[in-house]
Amino acid sequence: MATVNLDEEFGSGWSKWNLQAWVDFFVIRTMMGRVGDVIPKTYVPILRLVAEDGAKVDDEYHQLVALRDPVRLFDSPRDKWRKLYGSYVRELDWVYDELRKYFPKHEYQDLVVDIMARTIKDALGAMLPTVEKGTRRAAERDRDPNIARRKSNPVARWLAHQGEKMMVGAPGRWLMAHANPMNGIIGPADMKFLPDGNMEIYIPRCWMHTAPGDGRTQDQACLWGCKGACEEVFGPESIAPMYFEPHLPDFSCTLTVKLGGAG
Repeated sequence: MATVNLDEEFGSGWSKWNLQAWVDFFVIRTMMGRVGDVIPKTYVPILRLVAEDGAKVDDEYHQLVALRDPVRLFDSPRDKWRKLYGSYVRELDWVYDELRKYFPKHEYQDLVVDIMARTIKDALGAMLPTVEKGTRRAAERDRDPNIARRKSNPVARWLAHQGEKMMVGAPGRWLMAHANPMNGIIGPADMKFLPDGNMEIYIPRCWMHTAPGDGRTQDQACLWGCKGACEEVFGPESIAPMYFEPHLPDFSCTLTVKLGGAG
């Protein structure tokens, strides 16, 4: 199996220590502190319950954990990021692959997506009222379709206009190029605002696939731990619905964000 050339994929020299590398490391360290335990504390115990040999599950999981690269004090922030994120994605993809052996397709998908979505919602914490605000507004639109035309579309256009101004301006361009908080999860991406007021993010080579370093796409983690769970959290009734289009077996993906909520 091919492996990832780490220097070509994630940079070398100064790029391992620049501002974006530090942002990526802190984003992933925070993310792991909030969602990392879902594998050993939820998914693996479920796997032990449904598998014929729980001890074998423990042994295989421990072997997988042993593959983790130790995070050392003097590692660059880029190397710390890669070790933390790569191990998490590798282990998530493994446990999903194992779980789908024991459940019908739709039950498996519902199970892993629901668990991850709940975990993400808990991790969002104080941000949840913003999401709930979008849910209440969507319910209001359902009662009166005219409200959608009066409120949703202008809001979406205003958000798109403000976002586009931020990205087009020099400070915005600099921040997106050097301190993009999404970079640590998806890697470099091209963002643009569409005529309908939505935002499209094209990810040419998602780091969720490449961080484990094994040269393959992390299909189950991608489809259900990322796409399925995020679309559940940021669904049609949220303030910013998200729609992922992974281009498997390619490493790329297209994400569409409906600014201003569903309309």
